[in-house]
Amino acid sequence: MEDKYAFFDPMDKEWKDVMDRMRKTEREWGAPFYIFHENLFVRNLNLLRECLGGNVGIAYAMKANPWLVKAAAEAAEYIEVSTDGELRMCREYGIPGSRIVLDGVLRTEDMLRNAFDMGVRRFCIDSAEQVRQITELCDAGMSGENSVELLLRLGSGGRFGMDKEEAVQCIHICDKNMSARIVGLHYYPGTQRNEVGKLRRDLEYFQQALNGLSELPGFDISEIQIGCGIGFPYFVGEKKEKYAVAMDEAAMFVKELRKKFKVIYEAGRCVASSAGVYVTKVFQIKDRENEKILFCLGGTNHLQYPGGMLGIRTPHIGNTCRTSSGRVAGCMICGSLCNEADVLARSAAADEGVQRGDLLIFYGAGAYSATEAPNLFLSMEMPSVLVYNKMDNVHAQDIRCVRGHSSTYRLLDDRM
Repeated sequence: MEDKYAFFDPMDKEWKDVMDRMRKTEREWGAPFYIFHENLFVRNLNLLRECLGGNVGIAYAMKANPWLVKAAAEAAEYIEVSTDGELRMCREYGIPGSRIVLDGVLRTEDMLRNAFDMGVRRFCIDSAEQVRQITELCDAGMSGENSVELLLRLGSGGRFGMDKEEAVQCIHICDKNMSARIVGLHYYPGTQRNEVGKLRRDLEYFQQALNGLSELPGFDISEIQIGCGIGFPYFVGEKKEKYAVAMDEAAMFVKELRKKFKVIYEAGRCVASSAGVYVTKVFQIKDRENEKILFCLGGTNHLQYPGGMLGIRTPHIGNTCRTSSGRVAGCMICGSLCNEADVLARSAAADEGVQRGDLLIFYGAGAYSATEAPNLFLSMEMPSVLVYNKMDNVHAQDIRCVRGHSSTYRLLDDRM
């Protein structure tokens, strides 16, 4: 029986087939590159749904990894979109507007018009100003004959969302508009969470706000879109059990919500992280004071882990040695940037037989690494992005399509 918390495993067994053919893939595409595993990602979505009790909708936050959005559109109920670039990408992929929920703090008029044109009718609202923007466009006929569904995002003390007073303002604005109606609430308190005590306090805060708004006359709440921000154990020594306990806490809260409301659970990092790896190549080896230093192509301009600055915490790393010694030794792994901070791991382990041209595989790179890392540092080239599917083998996507400059897309017969 498969572990229902398998989506917290950085070096998931589903990667084995890909790793067995990694050298062939590198010869074809050249290092460095990312590989994102669609089948593994879909499995993670399904396991998350199981953890939450089964009868829960999923909204995939595509900012975690936009290259997985096509697979998400087949497995999740909604795609959560936060920027105009993400919206354009959904259009290119043919994702219908009825499957999109528009979120985020920036709402230009052009962005909203594009969303309406695509058929988007579901919006998370961060402020009263956003409600005014949408109702004005509805009054101008942009929504057509379909009403617009709004979810008010409640804040948790930070800069996102609104307090009860601003939520009441939004309710009054919508009372005067027949095309825009508030159907429920949205809540996302933070990210990379694994402390049950902190999570419990966040959920209690939301529950109190929910109770208060539910008592308002004429305000009918039917839906809750909630994300608990459960994180991912990126580093050696972290226990996935701690994240599993936090997930159980979230599941219990969702179970109680489902007694009264339709619930959509918003997720990105926890389902995408294990579904990606970053692959690079050793180009130089130095020995300094009895310490081996491996220099690899690319570096921290391609790979980012939360809390992983200066390589002090060690991510899960595999290597493919052409001449394996069968023994491991400690080493430091650095990138190719002219930057003292370009350290991927200060205290890693690699085969003693590692040499120039061998590959290093960094696991847990499926969420945010490719989108938050400063890829253009020193005007260096961006790495290739490969998306693996057991049915289609591997297809490559030009990283530029995410930035709206290109729609390059190639499907390969059997490159792996």
